[in-house]
Amino acid sequence: MKTKIELEQNIISITAKIHKEFPELSKHITEIPVNDSEEDEIDIKNLEDYYHSLVEILSKYAKTHREV
Repeated sequence: MKTKIELEQNIISITAKIHKEFPELSKHITEIPVNDSEEDEIDIKNLEDYYHSLVEILSKYAKTHREV
């Protein structure tokens, strides 16, 4: 399992890639979710879910919008 810091770094990296390669997608992504919970496990799960949603958005969009 990745740490909270690793997940945050991955999220920042993929978000930067989206902004650079597909800026039109920027309006469809949200900020890193804030968790009010004291439990790190829940926070990490939320970050994992968010990261995977970004990967999915980028992957699906890139398949149909690559420049020729």
